[in-house]
Amino acid sequence: MRKLAIAAFSFTAATFLSRYILPYDWLPVCFAVAAALTSLGLLFRNQTRLRVFIALASLSVGLIWSWAYTALFIRPSWDLHNETMSVSAIVKDYPSPTARGYRVDCIVIRESAPRIGARLYYSDDTPLAPGDVIEFTARFRRTDGAEDDERVDTLSSRGAFFAAYATGRLSVAGSEGRLRYFPQKLSRAVAEMIDRIFAADVSPFMKALLTGKRDDLYNDAALNSALSASGISHVVAVSGMHVSFLMGFLALVVKNKRLFAMAGIPALFLFMAMTGFTPSVTRAGIMQIFLICAPLFKRESDSVTSLSAALLLLLIINPYSAASAGLQLSFSATLGIILITGRIDTGVRELFRGVKIYRNKLFRHTVNAVTSSLATTAGALVFTLPLMVMIFGAVSLISPLTNLLTLWAVSLAFPIGLAACILGFIFTPLGSIIAFPAAIAVRYITGVARLLAAVPFSIAYSSNAPVMFWLAYIYVMFITLPLLKARARQYIYPVCIAVVLLCAILLITPLFPAPGSGGSGGGSSVSILDVGQGQSVVICSGDYTAVIDCGSSSRYDAGSVTHEFLLNLGRASVDLLVLTHFHSDHVNGVEELMSKANISALAIPDPDGSYLAEDIIELARRRGTEIIYVMETFSVSLGETTVMLYPPVGFGDENEQGLSVLTLGGVCALITGDMTASGERSLLRFAELPVIDVLIVGHHGSRFSTSEELLAAVRPDIAVISVGANSYGHPSGEVLERLYRFGAAVFRTDELGDVTVSE
Repeated sequence: MRKLAIAAFSFTAATFLSRYILPYDWLPVCFAVAAALTSLGLLFRNQTRLRVFIALASLSVGLIWSWAYTALFIRPSWDLHNETMSVSAIVKDYPSPTARGYRVDCIVIRESAPRIGARLYYSDDTPLAPGDVIEFTARFRRTDGAEDDERVDTLSSRGAFFAAYATGRLSVAGSEGRLRYFPQKLSRAVAEMIDRIFAADVSPFMKALLTGKRDDLYNDAALNSALSASGISHVVAVSGMHVSFLMGFLALVVKNKRLFAMAGIPALFLFMAMTGFTPSVTRAGIMQIFLICAPLFKRESDSVTSLSAALLLLLIINPYSAASAGLQLSFSATLGIILITGRIDTGVRELFRGVKIYRNKLFRHTVNAVTSSLATTAGALVFTLPLMVMIFGAVSLISPLTNLLTLWAVSLAFPIGLAACILGFIFTPLGSIIAFPAAIAVRYITGVARLLAAVPFSIAYSSNAPVMFWLAYIYVMFITLPLLKARARQYIYPVCIAVVLLCAILLITPLFPAPGSGGSGGGSSVSILDVGQGQSVVICSGDYTAVIDCGSSSRYDAGSVTHEFLLNLGRASVDLLVLTHFHSDHVNGVEELMSKANISALAIPDPDGSYLAEDIIELARRRGTEIIYVMETFSVSLGETTVMLYPPVGFGDENEQGLSVLTLGGVCALITGDMTASGERSLLRFAELPVIDVLIVGHHGSRFSTSEELLAAVRPDIAVISVGANSYGHPSGEVLERLYRFGAAVFRTDELGDVTVSE
């Protein structure tokens, strides 16, 4: 292994230890121990001695630098944590919309401490631009984990060490460093040009592809989910692949190596700045700079050395970037391509060389193109698959096929789209003409993604133990066979066995659902899923399935959580999806769920102009889902269970204009959404409610819900509160006291996770 690679890996290990395992105050002691252990290198000889010395020395340096970086730049601002203060800050980029307002990255300025990065959340409509100096009052929370607070490594790895929640309006006091923020302004101008020259169905994808701005793409939950489930979401997460496309585009224009370097290096820095110097893009940019400069200094280009140098430099700049999922996946994919892809490609081609038809030129070129694409995908997956399981809890089983079918189109869409934008700044109609073939490529990519994402079992979750065992078998096989020096043909039988095993697992899994989950063919059950501060309830009755609400205001992806739960029950479709009302914490996972599972019918109250409702209704129409507007009492039979849907009976805000759901037969349960006490009293006057088994406590345990009148009427044996970390005080002590007084056993999803009640 090369010496720089050893140093980079050891330094990375040190940053991981300091981030996840070793307490901050222990780091100097651990540095001293690691430094002392470098003497162990004397026990070895020659190159082994040098490698051991480099590894231990780099480990010790990484530990002390992680400590020093925090001590110098982060710790002086720890007094901000959980405090509300008035500060000044410099805006780093343009704001992005959120469910409740806007967010923007900024640099907080205080006289008593070094400047520090933060992500500001605010609700007013003050227009902001990069370089603006703003003043505001906000409550601050650390994003690197403190006391019982949740870690947000995505923010700290990008230099935002605090989340700031503004308590009032912002004021713009001036501007600073306007020229410094030119890349952000250029990125904004490119995004606006994309909107002008591309159609509305293409521009969100192109903006993500060219600039890394994914806000508009996130608004299309169905497409975003399809890209993820089909395994090609990486094409719109700007990374090393896009840097390669950029350099390839530049190489077509500039042929001279020196001119290419002179133009390429500034172009790389500009592109990295436009995308916000995200760790994955910065890694790729630094690596490309090394590769560009090597021929100029008459040195051999070495991919592993360049990759190691890029990683080492990134961690020196910000040790917290080691926690970036984007950097981890980007580095792992690149390392796999460097070390594995060539061997796989060579091995597969050897299998065809003895085949007579391989001598045909057209057939040979076709086979070589397919094997190169598959080998690249396989190489990238070797090290990233375990990471994806750990980080996302899911892997796309269909991603090799999706990549094979679409990456060629991505490699066309990027340069053509870039050329269209450049020409658009010169003459907009000309840019629109050039954009046409890129738009065709994008529509092809998204069409393939939607088609393959709809394939049953295209995505496997880590909770599916048989699939995880299958993945373990794959890794054991491909580690063992090279050690046994197996030839290419000797891989055929193990690969065939792997394919047969996977098919068998996917066919058998639905027949053996998770124990205690009320799976296929059983009786009835009601499951309240842990989606954080939100609600998603799954009702099973024999082979029938209903879902009531699917949303979360926490960092949970309610759609994926619900889909994973359904797959573990062996259920690929939903007979009835009911939305009590259109608040985001009850419905923002619906589009994700609808894109992954077949929904037969959707029952909703009057949309009343809700933009969330409009998007959901439009998606339901495109998917062929029957839409039921509940304006009066409506009943649906699901096997032995009858689902009663009561129309809105309250008055006032949207909480009072929601549906109520009662299940009869099997487990008798009542769901009232976010209905308050006045709405509950109206419901009691409107419908004759029976004594029930389970009450899904209204409004996540708000003190304004779950009235004594309701409890006295329905007398629940069990009360389940769907709740997560929140600033509302849910569940209220008053509600808990009322539930205990009426004899209900109380279960909370934030304490127990998923709660299932079966007959």
